[in-house]
Amino acid sequence: MRQLSIYLLTLMIIFSCKLEKKDSVSIPQKHKKEKKEENPDKYAIWTEAQAARHQKILQKLTTSAKKFNHKKGSFTSYANGNLNGSWINRGPKNMPGAFKFAEMLEGTDIIYGVTHNHYAGEFNSKAYIFKGTVYNPKTGKGGDDFTLLTANWPNRYQNLFAFKIGATTRLIAHIENGPLYYSDDEGTTWARSNGLPDANTSSAINRQDNHTIYVTNGQKIYISTDKGINFTLLKDYGSPKKSSFLYTPRFSAQPNSNTVYLARNGSFYQLNNAKTDFTLSGTYINSHGNRQFSIGGDSRVLYITENKNYWVSTDHGKTWTSKSPKGNWYGDRTGKMSPGKFFAVHPENPNISIAGYAQPVISLDKLDTDLSTTSGWGRYQNGTHLKAEDYYNRIRFNYHPDFQASHFFYNSSGDLFSARCSDGGIFISYKEWKSFPNEGTAFDNSGYANAHYINLNVLNTINPLIYRENIFTGANNPNHIYYSTQDQGSGSIISDTNNETLDFYQSIGGDGPPIDSYDGKHAWKWQREGKKVYAPVKIYSNTGSFQSIGKINSLFKEENSVSFTKKSEMGWVQTYIDHADSDKNMWILAQDLNRVTWDGTNITSHIINKGNNHVAALAQATGNPNKLYMLQDSKVFISTDRGTSFNTSADTPFSLTNESWGKGDIGSGVVLPTNDNWILFCGPSTNNVGAILSKDGGQTWIDVTGDFPSGIDAQTGGMVATPNGKFVFAGTDIGPYVFDVTNEKWYSLAEGIGFFNAMDVDYIPAINTVRFASWGSGILDFKIEAKSLGVNDHTLNTLTLFPNPAKDFVTINLESLLINKVTIEVFTLQGKRVIHKKEISFINKKTTLNTSKLVAGIYLITITGENNNKATKKMIIE
Repeated sequence: MRQLSIYLLTLMIIFSCKLEKKDSVSIPQKHKKEKKEENPDKYAIWTEAQAARHQKILQKLTTSAKKFNHKKGSFTSYANGNLNGSWINRGPKNMPGAFKFAEMLEGTDIIYGVTHNHYAGEFNSKAYIFKGTVYNPKTGKGGDDFTLLTANWPNRYQNLFAFKIGATTRLIAHIENGPLYYSDDEGTTWARSNGLPDANTSSAINRQDNHTIYVTNGQKIYISTDKGINFTLLKDYGSPKKSSFLYTPRFSAQPNSNTVYLARNGSFYQLNNAKTDFTLSGTYINSHGNRQFSIGGDSRVLYITENKNYWVSTDHGKTWTSKSPKGNWYGDRTGKMSPGKFFAVHPENPNISIAGYAQPVISLDKLDTDLSTTSGWGRYQNGTHLKAEDYYNRIRFNYHPDFQASHFFYNSSGDLFSARCSDGGIFISYKEWKSFPNEGTAFDNSGYANAHYINLNVLNTINPLIYRENIFTGANNPNHIYYSTQDQGSGSIISDTNNETLDFYQSIGGDGPPIDSYDGKHAWKWQREGKKVYAPVKIYSNTGSFQSIGKINSLFKEENSVSFTKKSEMGWVQTYIDHADSDKNMWILAQDLNRVTWDGTNITSHIINKGNNHVAALAQATGNPNKLYMLQDSKVFISTDRGTSFNTSADTPFSLTNESWGKGDIGSGVVLPTNDNWILFCGPSTNNVGAILSKDGGQTWIDVTGDFPSGIDAQTGGMVATPNGKFVFAGTDIGPYVFDVTNEKWYSLAEGIGFFNAMDVDYIPAINTVRFASWGSGILDFKIEAKSLGVNDHTLNTLTLFPNPAKDFVTINLESLLINKVTIEVFTLQGKRVIHKKEISFINKKTTLNTSKLVAGIYLITITGENNNKATKKMIIE
C-alpha cells in the first residue's frame, strides 16, 4: 500500500450513532490521511515455493496437534511434562480486524470471512477463516458473533467455497499458489484434494451444476464432479503457464448461470455444453499480468479486471470495451479505481458494480460513470473518552476503508446485500446501490435501521496485525497493554475493562507508529524503516497515572531525535532495548547496527558495520550488561563495551541467506539470566538450521534446531527466558515454542492456542506470564504454573507486588490470605535469603517493604502466614 503524504484534512463532522435498543452517542468523526511511505506489497501472494514449504510444515504440526490433550482455561502439560501453563487470548475484542474476502452459505445468514494478513514476504504471514452471521433487518439479528475456525490451520487463501451436502457443510479452501483442501467439520480437519498439481492459481464452483469445481494452474484445467475430493484433467493448453481466471455466475436467477468462463492472458473462453473443452469467444487485450485479476457479471454484462484495468462485454464475451473508472483516494478522483480481489456485480442488474479502495465507488451504468464521496466515511475509530459499549457503536458505524474485495449475497430472508471486506472489518449494505450519496453528502450511519454500512465483526474477531517489537506492558498493572498495528493505529486499554479478553481504544489512526518499552516505565519510538529514533518518554504521568498510547506518542519531540541513513530492505526493522538501562540505550537492527543513547538531555548515535545482511538478532547479558552478542550474516560477533565495538566473528551452523526487498533476516536471541556465557539464537538459514546454542560465551556453536521451524523464510519474533533460566520462550511465524534448557530441546506450545504468527514476546514477572503479540491473532498470554519454575506456591494469585520492577520500596498486596501477621522473606534465585522480616502487619491487606539495599536483579519474595500458609512471587529490583 502506498500511503499518503503528510497533511491533515481538518474536516470534522458530528453525527449521532444510534443503535436499536442501545443508548445513542455523539461521536466526532475525523478524516485523516496517512504518511506516505513505501510499504511492502499488500497484494503480494505466496510464491509456489512458499506455499509448498508451508504445507509441509503445517502437515507436521497439525498431526501433533490432533494428538494433543488440551482443556481450555486449565493448566496443560507441555515440554514432555516439564512445563505447565494455560493460554488466554487478551484481545483486543473490539477491533474488527482485516478481511480479504468472504463467502456465504446459501439460504442462511452464515458468512465466512478470510482474513487479510498482509505482506506474504516481509512478515511471512498467514490468514485465518472466521465464521459468523450477517445482520438481517427482518429478524433484527446477526453480526458480532464471529468465531475462528482455523486456529490450528493457518494458511493463505486464494478462494473459499461453502455449500451443503445433506446436513453437512463442506468447505473447499484453495491455497494461494497451492493445493485445494476440503473440510466437512467446519475447518477442524482438512483433507487434500486428489489429482491436482501442487500449485494452482484460480478456482470456480458451478453451483447450478451440482457444485462442480474447476481449477487451473495457468496451463491445465481440472474438473471435480464429486464436490472437490477428486479432480481429473479437462484441458491442457501446453507450456508456458499464462494468467488465467475461472468464473461462473453465483445465483440461479442470473441468465445462463451454469456457464463456465475462462479469461486467459487476454483471450476469453466458455466451456462447451458437453463440458469437454473451452471454446474461444473473443479477445479483450493481447496479454496481461495476474494482479487483481477477476471476472464478474453474467451473460447480460460481463466484466474483466486486471491491475486497475477494466473490460466490459455485452455480447457474451465476443467483443470487449475498455473502461477507465476513477477511484477515490481521500478526495483525489484522478487515479484509477481499484477492483479488489473479487469485483462485485449486482446479480439482478449487471449494469451496477461496486469497488474502490480508500472510499467506496459505485457505477450504475457499466462503468461509463462512477460515484464516490469521502463524506461520512470516518476511516478510524479514534477516541479515548467513550465507555466500552459506546465505543462498540463507534466502530460498528464509523466506516473504515482499504477495501480488499467486494461481493453481493442474499440473506436467509432473500434480501440482497453487498459485502465490502476491508482492513477494518466486513461492511454490509442493503441500500448502497439504491441511495448512494452525492459527493459532499455524508453516508447515513445512524444505526442498524438506516445505516448505509454495518460492520459485522466489531466484537470478538480478534485478529489485529501487531508490528514487530510493538507491544509493551506498563509496570504498574499487567493489564496496561499498549500496541501498534497495521491500518488500525495504536491501542491502549479501556480503563474500565478487566475481563480476560480486553477492550482497547484506538488512540492513533492509520498505521500505528512503532513504540516499545522493556521496563514498562519508559517508551521508545522509531521510524519503522530505521531512519529516525526518538528519545524515550515516561509511560506513566509524573503522578503515576495511566496514560493512553496517544498521550505517550504526543510526548516524543523532534528536537530529541536522531536520524540515520536508510540501510534496510525491510519495511519494518527490528529493534532492541537495553535490558539494564532501558531509558538510556536502544539499537536499530538494519544492515548496520545503530545504537541510540539518551542521557536525559542529549541524544547521540553510534553505527557499527560488520556485515551485508540485516542484523538478524541481538542479545544482552544480565550479569555484565556491557556484553552483547550480535547475529549477522550467519556469524556471531561479541562486544564487551555495550556495542561500541565488536570483535571478529565466530562461525555458526547457520548458512547465509540472500536478502531481497521485503525479505530480510528476522531472528532473535537471548542470554540466560543465570549464565552470561549461555546464548541461544534463532533465525533464517538456507540449510535446515533454525536455532543455535553456545555455552562458552559465543566461541563455539551447536545446532539445537530439533522441532524448531527452519528455512530461508523462517522468522523468530522475540525470545525471553524465565528468571531462573529453566525455559526460553520464542515466538515464530508458525506459533510459540519453548526451549527446555536442561534437556536442550524445543517444544511447540501452539497446540494449546493455535498456530499464530508471533511478532513480539515479553515476560510479565508480576503475573508469571509470557505475553505474545501476533500478526493476525491478537495478544496471547501463556500463564506459567509456578511449580514449573520450581516454586512451591499454592496461593500465587493472591499475592501482588507494586511496582514490579521496584527500586527503593515495594507494596505487597495480599488479597485472600485471612491472617493477621506474616513473615516476609526475600531470596535470590540461588536461594540466598537477603531479607527476613517477622510479624509484619497488613493494613487493608497491604504493607510496604524497603528494598533500597538490594542490588539490581531478580528475587523471590515469600509470605508465610498462620499454619505455614505461603504465597510466593518473583520480584525484580532495578
